[in-house]
Amino acid sequence: MRGARALVRLTLLLLFTTSVGVAAPQASQGTSGSGASAQASSAALKVCLRMQDDSPFAGVANVRVVSREGHEATGAPTESDGETIFSGIPPGTYTVETSAPGFLGVRQETQIEPGNRLHTLFLVMKPKPWPATATKPAAPASPTSWIPPGIDDVVPNVEEGVECPLPQVVNGVGRRMQEFVENLQKFDATEHVEHFTVNAAGLRVKPEVRTFDYMVIVKLSEGQVAELDEYRNSSLDPKLFPAKFATTGLPTMALAFHPAMVSEFNLVCEGLGQWDGHLAWQVHFVQRPDRPNRLRTYLSQNTYYPIPLKGRAWIDAATFQIRHFDSELIHPMPEIWLTQERIAIDYGPVKFRTHTQQLWLPLVAELYWERAERRMYRRHTYSDFKLFEVASSQQIQAPEASYCFMNTSDHDVAGILVVSPISGSTAKAASVRFTVPPGESVCKSVGLGKDVGISVDEIASATFMFDGPPGSIESNASLAKESALDLVPDTDVTAIKP
Repeated sequence: MRGARALVRLTLLLLFTTSVGVAAPQASQGTSGSGASAQASSAALKVCLRMQDDSPFAGVANVRVVSREGHEATGAPTESDGETIFSGIPPGTYTVETSAPGFLGVRQETQIEPGNRLHTLFLVMKPKPWPATATKPAAPASPTSWIPPGIDDVVPNVEEGVECPLPQVVNGVGRRMQEFVENLQKFDATEHVEHFTVNAAGLRVKPEVRTFDYMVIVKLSEGQVAELDEYRNSSLDPKLFPAKFATTGLPTMALAFHPAMVSEFNLVCEGLGQWDGHLAWQVHFVQRPDRPNRLRTYLSQNTYYPIPLKGRAWIDAATFQIRHFDSELIHPMPEIWLTQERIAIDYGPVKFRTHTQQLWLPLVAELYWERAERRMYRRHTYSDFKLFEVASSQQIQAPEASYCFMNTSDHDVAGILVVSPISGSTAKAASVRFTVPPGESVCKSVGLGKDVGISVDEIASATFMFDGPPGSIESNASLAKESALDLVPDTDVTAIKP
């Protein structure tokens, strides 16, 4: 049986904007003179909210700018997190106030000087001390239980009197999920798996341990669907796992909050809580029975079984990143003898050694199962993250059943891969058009339902035509049988019709 597989349709997200202030500054504000001269001497005030580590504050916040005379300016968010710009501000003294749920308010005076066209003010947002009433533990789990208490059996405490702005939270975390899909095309990590059988007394037996070279490829299909391919030691074989029971799709569980999927769940914001010492919005979710179930699927006997889930997520109040994700079955699945499934995933920022970008990925995942009266517990730990980039001096290591192409030049190389079937086959030739970024590699998987929709056994040859000079593309194929792969440089690929 194979674990979860998530499909996400990418859609445009209408960014949530809040009108800051209620009245535009009047021409009579600040210095005297004609309206034209006042307009000519006006400035733009950009207020930048930051965390104590100087990272942008992206949470729900209200920013007010008030002149000494009591006039309030109107601002608008920029495209950057934590930034609000107020245009047409005459010279003078202004008070800037910020407030955000769970954070200390900030009040600061600033001076707009004549001739200064852009004035930037940085304000630091500090979390409020967590109230003692919110730190009381919820009802404890049974010490003899082999699985954590149910999602609805124990509800973690939240701060009293703090209203949860659910639409802003959903929009904010949706942006983060879009960034995940757009930015994380490939990554590599070390995956450590500990697998325990749980006996009738609820005790874990000595674990089976596996360590994998774990590679993930996030692909965007022609239908604008994001698909996840996971390779362990360059293989997709589920038999690599202990008990021949594969757990896949863990990095995509948080995509339940992607704009293309979030409408498939009923959401309730329980309030402002904490996770690992960080303020976080506590959001409960339940799969809607009238919507498709695409988050988690089991594969058994070549048949897919969608698994309806409910759960809870802790969404960072300052960044909208998901810090923790819990899920469980809404009801047992007798078709596959599945009576219990509980997943708990900790997410955190990952700084890639080979890239300047910081992304949020799963760090630890715990899974509990009860199936056909057998109980199992599994723990995945991820480390040594790096983006899947290959220097031109390195050899391409192609995943199983794939073609890989590495760009050794310093500019994009566009091309089209044409794969021809063997003589007498009913399969049709397949073509895939894509671009290989400079210094990186692109792999295309082979097989029915994959990038190249032909069975490996039916492939006769392949040709990659590209618009770069000779030597700018290096290739490798990993197929179960021998076949030819030709490279054709200096090709006008725009003139080739699929």
